[in-house]
Amino acid sequence: MTKVLDFSQASVALAAVGVGRGMRELAIEDALVWAFATERSGIDFAEERDPDSYAGGGSADSVWTLMKRGRLGCRVDGGGYSEPHDDAQMISSQVAALSEGSGGRKMALQVAELARVGMRPDWMKDARPRCVAAEWKGNRHGGGAATADAADLGSAGWKAVPRRNRKGVVVHDPVRYCPVIYTPTARTIAAARRNYLQWWGALLEIGAHLRLTGVLSGIKITDEMPPLHPWRAESS
Repeated sequence: MTKVLDFSQASVALAAVGVGRGMRELAIEDALVWAFATERSGIDFAEERDPDSYAGGGSADSVWTLMKRGRLGCRVDGGGYSEPHDDAQMISSQVAALSEGSGGRKMALQVAELARVGMRPDWMKDARPRCVAAEWKGNRHGGGAATADAADLGSAGWKAVPRRNRKGVVVHDPVRYCPVIYTPTARTIAAARRNYLQWWGALLEIGAHLRLTGVLSGIKITDEMPPLHPWRAESS
């Protein structure tokens, strides 16, 4: 089961941002929820594609993007739509600039989508490979596991068993067996947990860059992070 974060926690913590009460300390996860869920900021990859949006028309640099936005120091409202808070846009810019080593754009989109719903990646809590029937059949008497002819297994199977019926005729009865599968597979569980670890690494990079650049005007990103291996605590 994935964890659902408390939207109100991030909202209340940021309620006084920009009104002279000083910097608010937020963990990177809470800051992301505030930026994408509360402020409804979006990811714009256009800045990464358009070299003219950077100083001197050079290569894309996320720090330059953040510093450029920070110099504006204002938001333009109009038409009944309010732009997200400046800090929220800074955060979303850093998410959009996520390095390929941390998952690139695909992970950036996942980070944003999870933040919008206040959740973490599904690392398949309580998942254990189980042996179950590969197929189930139903009939008027109920249902059960589907069986197959063991002869279909070739050399690994069993040949039909001869017997004499009531009429004295020799017939061959197929040996039936139940095909099984393991689900979820160990590979599926491992993939889900690798994805969680990459998400965790993405948050670490985003938080570190935001602290390093110092572009946030009302938020101080703390070192607090989600658990690195929640499944280890589960098994202890």
